[in-house]
Amino acid sequence: VHVNVGLANSLCGILNAASDNIPLFMMSGRTPLTEDNHLGSRNTPIHWGQEMRDQGSIVREAVKWDYELRYPEQICDLVDRGMTIAMAAPRGPVYLSLPREPLAKAWPEEQLIDNKIQSIPYSPSPDESACNFAQELLLKAQHPLIICQRGDPKGELSEAIATLSEMLGIPVVESFPLQNQLSSDHPMHSGFNAGPLLEKSDLVLIVNSQVPWIKSIQGLTNNPTLIHIALDPLFTNMPFRNFHSDLSIIGDPAKTINRLKKGLPKNSQSAVLRYEKVNQENTERRIKLKEIARMGSGSPMSPEFVGLCLSDALDDEAVIFNELGVPINSLHLSGPNRLFSTPFSGGLGWGFPAALGASLANPDRLAVACIGDGSYIFANPVACHQIAESMELPVLIIIMNNGIWNAVRRAARNVYPEGSAIKKNEMPLTSLNPLPDFCQIAAASRGWSERVETGSELPDALMRAINIIKTEKRHALLELKVSIPN
Repeated sequence: VHVNVGLANSLCGILNAASDNIPLFMMSGRTPLTEDNHLGSRNTPIHWGQEMRDQGSIVREAVKWDYELRYPEQICDLVDRGMTIAMAAPRGPVYLSLPREPLAKAWPEEQLIDNKIQSIPYSPSPDESACNFAQELLLKAQHPLIICQRGDPKGELSEAIATLSEMLGIPVVESFPLQNQLSSDHPMHSGFNAGPLLEKSDLVLIVNSQVPWIKSIQGLTNNPTLIHIALDPLFTNMPFRNFHSDLSIIGDPAKTINRLKKGLPKNSQSAVLRYEKVNQENTERRIKLKEIARMGSGSPMSPEFVGLCLSDALDDEAVIFNELGVPINSLHLSGPNRLFSTPFSGGLGWGFPAALGASLANPDRLAVACIGDGSYIFANPVACHQIAESMELPVLIIIMNNGIWNAVRRAARNVYPEGSAIKKNEMPLTSLNPLPDFCQIAAASRGWSERVETGSELPDALMRAINIIKTEKRHALLELKVSIPN
């Protein structure tokens, strides 16, 4: 990007990448260091106005490594080092500043361009004694629970958790999931709200979870044993995070869970009984959720109904980027990494660009951005639609239009449930009116678009949108009139 202003403009995305452990290599120019006598010296007024004493400080708190190029012959080593650090676990963004003078200098004739990248370290395996102790605790537990929040690109953690939960009959809650782990109909998948199960659990296995529950809302009434498993189970990048831990195991989460499985008894009576009970409860829960979702087909339609229709319309390989979109428990997900949610950094405007990136990586896999109306505005949609057209990225954009900044409304209500803002017909500073014509924004870049105001019309509209994507290979947008969720 362009010097300090471009870097500042990218900061929200860098914060999201850092929060979500995305190995992003960020580079920006740096205003020329000299005023004259060098190739690349300053030659426009902004070269004075854009200089900072420490340009890297804009992103330093969010990156794993930053540096500034000093000599042209350094560039191979710096790129190699940046890539290696970004890819080393836990992954994250890095930043390299590029002043104009070293970029303008001639490459040394005797210097070879070395394409060799430093070896990326293997992710660590867990400590044997810690795993043995965790096994003992698991076997003693009568009401164990697994909480998970994020996985890995290959789905190895998902497979490990699925097998362990089946062996011991352990319910699995995906609490505030950043990437889904289990298929929605997995017998041990117990939803996304840890609260009810936390109240009766005597052991909780917390896997790769930054925020396993909200202390002020969900309590630990049964004083359970808490085992945290992650590459960094203390999440030292978070200044304040004090979730209790009886045992913390450092290690690759998938390797650690697979190690815990070794030597565990299969089909013990207690595990079989737990499995049957959890499976029955989950089946009943899913039936009730579908019944509730079907009731929201009017105008405005409910977000739950949108999730139900989306599940019916998409194939099993589609991937959804959900940013203040549909309730996760309304979706049917066929396996891991079918759903990605907004990083905990909360930088709005993440969903649409993320879907574009997924489509660029795999154009044959349908990428869906399911986003709130405010999130769509924050995504710089004109630029996003332009990229979708120019790069021929056939993404599906679903805008959940409720005409309100609901996150602001919800925050005010939660902190001041009896406050004066709640009593007003329209809460101050939350309305998005007058709303722009979102369909016309897509049309400006030749995207197909349609507005749907009644839920009963949504299934056919989804089919039309997906057909456009498949047959014409261009992006499509659906603007949906939805009710305001609590």
